[in-house]
Amino acid sequence: MRVAVPTTNGIVDGPGEAMKVRIYEVSGNEVKLVEEYDIPALKAMAARGVHMLRSAIEKGATSFLLVEIGPPGVRYLSGKAKIYIVPQGTSVDSALNMFRSGKLIETTAPTHEEHHHFI
Repeated sequence: MRVAVPTTNGIVDGPGEAMKVRIYEVSGNEVKLVEEYDIPALKAMAARGVHMLRSAIEKGATSFLLVEIGPPGVRYLSGKAKIYIVPQGTSVDSALNMFRSGKLIETTAPTHEEHHHFI
């Protein structure tokens, strides 16, 4: 399965806050980095997270490891992919290990309310 992880400096981040997106192929105990790219909406004023999520879905991601996700992201991923929340400050390697060992619980609820950005 393909697992998407938004990351900043090797730490799992939120889909709208990260600097990079990493896509991994996870099969049993094997984890392989398939692709890493800049987050697609670094300069977007709204829905930055949804831009990131959409880009990873288009690249075949079926699971996401995140530190947070808002209502728009949950709505977008509903029926498309699984969401797993890891603790703030978790390294990508640790998050992948937690995922592989079944220590992460799938969620369908946002971790926070809608963000409102004003110019």
